[in-house]
Amino acid sequence: MYVNRFLNILAEKLPSANILTEELDLLAHGTDASFYRLIPEVVLKARHEDDILHILRTCNEFQKPVTFRTAGTSLSGQAVSDSVLVKLGHNWHGYKILEEGKRIRLQPGIIGAQANRLLSPFGRKIGPDPASIDTAMIGGIVANNASGMCCGTSKNSYKTVNSMRLILMDGTVLDTGDESSVKEFRESKKDLLDSLSQIRQEILDDKNLKSLIEKKYKIKNTTGYGLNSFTDFEDPIDILMHLLVGSEGTLAFISEVTFNTVPEPCYKSCTLAIFADVRAACEATVELKKLAVEAVEMMDEASLRSASSLNLIDQQVMKDMTALLIDVRAESEKELKQKINEVQNALAVDAEFTVDPQVYAKLWKVRKGLFPIVGANRKTGTTVIIEDVCFPIEKLADGTVALQKLLKEYKYEEAIIFGHALDGNLHFVFTQDFNDPQEVERYKKFMDALSGLVAKDFEGSLKAEHGTGRNMAPFVEHEWGEKAYEIMKRVKKLFDPQNLLNPDVIICDRKDLHVQNLKPLPQADEIVDKCIECGFCEPVCPSRNLTLSPRQRIAVYREINRQKKSGANVTEWMKKFTYQGEQTCAADGMCGTRCPVNIDTGKLIKKYRALTVSNFQKKVAGFTANHFGMTVSASKLAMKIGRLTGKKYPGTASSRRPLKTKGKEKVLYFSSCVNSVFEPSGTKPLSEVIESLLAKTDCEVVELKQAKSLCCGMPYSSKGFEEAADQKLNELLLEMACSGIDTIICDNSPCSSRIIEQAAKMNLKVEDSVTFFASRLNNFKISRIDKESVVFPVCSLKKSGEDSSLKKIAEACLKNYKIPEEIACCGFAGDRGFSHPELTASSLAGLKDFSSGCSSGYSSSRTCEIGLSRHSGLKFESILQLLDECSEGKV
Repeated sequence: MYVNRFLNILAEKLPSANILTEELDLLAHGTDASFYRLIPEVVLKARHEDDILHILRTCNEFQKPVTFRTAGTSLSGQAVSDSVLVKLGHNWHGYKILEEGKRIRLQPGIIGAQANRLLSPFGRKIGPDPASIDTAMIGGIVANNASGMCCGTSKNSYKTVNSMRLILMDGTVLDTGDESSVKEFRESKKDLLDSLSQIRQEILDDKNLKSLIEKKYKIKNTTGYGLNSFTDFEDPIDILMHLLVGSEGTLAFISEVTFNTVPEPCYKSCTLAIFADVRAACEATVELKKLAVEAVEMMDEASLRSASSLNLIDQQVMKDMTALLIDVRAESEKELKQKINEVQNALAVDAEFTVDPQVYAKLWKVRKGLFPIVGANRKTGTTVIIEDVCFPIEKLADGTVALQKLLKEYKYEEAIIFGHALDGNLHFVFTQDFNDPQEVERYKKFMDALSGLVAKDFEGSLKAEHGTGRNMAPFVEHEWGEKAYEIMKRVKKLFDPQNLLNPDVIICDRKDLHVQNLKPLPQADEIVDKCIECGFCEPVCPSRNLTLSPRQRIAVYREINRQKKSGANVTEWMKKFTYQGEQTCAADGMCGTRCPVNIDTGKLIKKYRALTVSNFQKKVAGFTANHFGMTVSASKLAMKIGRLTGKKYPGTASSRRPLKTKGKEKVLYFSSCVNSVFEPSGTKPLSEVIESLLAKTDCEVVELKQAKSLCCGMPYSSKGFEEAADQKLNELLLEMACSGIDTIICDNSPCSSRIIEQAAKMNLKVEDSVTFFASRLNNFKISRIDKESVVFPVCSLKKSGEDSSLKKIAEACLKNYKIPEEIACCGFAGDRGFSHPELTASSLAGLKDFSSGCSSGYSSSRTCEIGLSRHSGLKFESILQLLDECSEGKV
């Protein structure tokens, strides 16, 4: 009854869909990137400040602890809860660019990389640059005072915050950028502000404490609350605002933050410099600290071996070998060369810098992906642990060597050490079996020893940038000492007297908290067993705001398998997973493009579908595959009947005429069945568009004789009918091989992708039609059109890296166009846009606003174009239709 009353009051303001209480939902949404697991009592999806105020009032009334979360990439256990978990990533996407990009106002649901894309036209970016910036959201970046590779201590959230809008536990709202709000707050919260001023004075009067604070913040430090707020600022409003940075949701809720942005130099270069051992690399870093370098990232021998095992680096890894990824940036080419020369002269080893964007991106991808890479190499069932320490730069070499010895002493032989050497900030990663009590005890003893080594022996910080969390809360007092810790406890009491905001995070009396509630990672399927639930995949998933993300699918699938093995009844879980995990998964594979170890959760779902289809369904699939021409005709008839009954099906295609062109080069053209079924998006069938374009490029079109009965097999594969899918693909490839024609193109990008992958194994060169014509633009005389357009690269082009071809055609034909970078996939997923239109609607929720002011849209897949048209307010056509309209053949 107690719980029901609590939920009933929440439901007075929150929609029922935003109140999650089912076991599957709680497990899925309670999962984050840390190695802790707490199952929330309820998960709430807050839409705006009014929701937050209602939640806080209700939690106050019932004395319910509450934890806020955005992306859930936090590594130290600060975003898990066994009480009320409030999620913010589904909304909170507001922003405003100020002073031509010198400042930017952001809500907590904006992804860090998205903020940088918004600032890119102004040559600016936000200061923090964590490795998870493509996933991490502003709320978490600020709440953890995240920094990163190029951020150091001068560009983090603490140093670049301009103003903040926040809500205290009692519902008081403060906007530090609004004079009237500040004035009202000074009056209503005088006691709080006076107390902060009093603490400041106490610190200033205690020379030893003041000196300790100043010393500890000369290096990266996110252990405990930011006591430098008291020494850096006098106005209690400024103290309060800066205390909130890095407070991990334990003091108040941050609903908006305004950053002072930093310049983003146009010219960039990096090198992977190789040293004999860690000490040599650390000593070189000390010298590099004196130069104008942007970043110096260290990777020890074990790190390099991990990357080498996945073919991410080309170097042969030798014993003790250590690398420094050195990054140099400048405003001009001349300045860049000068900086590179200075670095090369300062190093005792060869360092060849690259300005090639692809090589540059590859080197940084290796560094950013080291944590998940180690997770992928771990023994199944073990957990991957990442710690995050900082040594004063002058003690970096000795500290790193001592750390290596400590890891070996506690038998963490496989541990890797890497990190932001320029700031003395090192991450070390190792695997741990939390299923064995003796192994847990080993980890506990190691953490005690680590605390002494870092905080006492080398006067460093136990958490440099990942935040205190549950992981390091038991060691805050050990690092800071009794006086400083007592002040932190007073701060917590001032803001949250009932200890309801994220309890046990930062301030904690439980000395064994870091070994409690450890997350199991049981074996489930080899496709996903290497997943460490980092969440890097989530921003590109079409269903992430509808049902489950890839990370959540894996977490739930693991739990179902764990329960099965224990003999539990999983019927209800399976029922819910059928819709949330399987039916609403686009299986587009985009998650694999963001995963550092290429885990494609879509493959797991396709495998699941194949295991759950009945023998009768398989027989039906086999029959339709064997009579494919009839199947296409039947599909068109079914669509016509469906339209008569009110279903939102597009019109069907008319029978098309044979194609004829004369030219010097023969091109075998295969038209996808979707272009035979659906009416064309443009003024004429796509086949005739391609006929026209081939004629303009002096090519002779050739079609397969049995074209109407051929298919790439994708409609079968996406539904789990792999036997029928393989049959159709093999039939098609055989016909292509027998044609004797070297140049083969397909007119639907998703189909092209499937064909190309298998054709390569038969030494057949197949190209998507977009790629083919993009490579031959010089053969056209093109007149650019002056109209605002949206261009959407479909997921198959993105996965193959051929989205650049689509952009190339758009650039040639359009004076003004834009690409919705924040939408990775339309979610139509073949015919799933018909059977589950809510998937496409969710994935394209922001497209209509993005398309405002545009008059046309272009893509390269007919089914995707249907979904894009429905949710944009524009008519999406094939990009080849555009090219045909804008071009003439060269004489």
